[in-house]
Amino acid sequence: MPINTRSDVLVILLATANRLPMLRSVVESIERGTTTGHELIVIDGGSTDGTIEYILQHPRITPVLQGELLGTARSYNRVWRQVDSKYSCWLSDDTDVVPGALDTAVAILDADETIGMVGLKMRDTRGPGRHEPYRGGLSEYGILNCNHGVLRTSLARRVGFFNEAYRSYMIDPDLTASILCTGARVVMTRDVAVLHHREWAEREGDEKVVREMGGIDNFAIYRRKFAFLARTSNAAAWLRERIIRYIWRILFLGTSPDSKRFWLNRRDWINIAGGRFISLLDPIVTAGQPFHLVQRISPSLLQSSDNPCLEN
Repeated sequence: MPINTRSDVLVILLATANRLPMLRSVVESIERGTTTGHELIVIDGGSTDGTIEYILQHPRITPVLQGELLGTARSYNRVWRQVDSKYSCWLSDDTDVVPGALDTAVAILDADETIGMVGLKMRDTRGPGRHEPYRGGLSEYGILNCNHGVLRTSLARRVGFFNEAYRSYMIDPDLTASILCTGARVVMTRDVAVLHHREWAEREGDEKVVREMGGIDNFAIYRRKFAFLARTSNAAAWLRERIIRYIWRILFLGTSPDSKRFWLNRRDWINIAGGRFISLLDPIVTAGQPFHLVQRISPSLLQSSDNPCLEN
């Protein structure tokens, strides 16, 4: 019997622990701005601030009380493995969802079966990152990470959901790369879809990352798992990146972070320049679409025997 009983279209997973005001905010943003039939599952890790009472009493929340902090990957997976739905979404409790964002993501997936996941563009509302159009980094293998996303549940199951080799950090880059390694395309919403209310200061970043990793070298795990995607010495790729970066610096000289040139802001240009699996024609091919920054790994590369998501 699946854990979701209210919707088999979209299941939203949201883990929390002792952040009731933030939880209330994100729940309200989902309910206020989502018309697609969905089920919200809130996973609590042993809160003592009234969170448990809140989720038990909320008529539209499916509560899961785990009673302890298991680490992000294990916490989500214990529930995700019990989900039977067409699509799944993972969110953090320190975010708000922009009205209509989840509806847009579902519509994108409904319209194109080659798209396996829709990354939800995320913007920081606090800290130095608030000046950026949106957050999102490129991995050392040139993959644009999806911090939050909506994906086909069948694909999530195929890749094993979040990789529990990590405790917390790097689970979303790993999932993004894994979905791409199945041969599916991964896209980003054109507009910002998630507002991130960063709780910790930028100066605490390194310390927090080390603490959350729990003594595990998460970057080494990612590097080994996707080693078959390592760049070979390619002068053309190097030249492409340098040229595009030079162009966007000229285009955006003296402009504000939100300024756009040829439909793109400066972060979009950076991602096209460094995104190894994003076509240079992406701005043209995706014109008029609610998504862009389309990533797809070439079929020849996918056939590598070292591909961890290759079907037998």
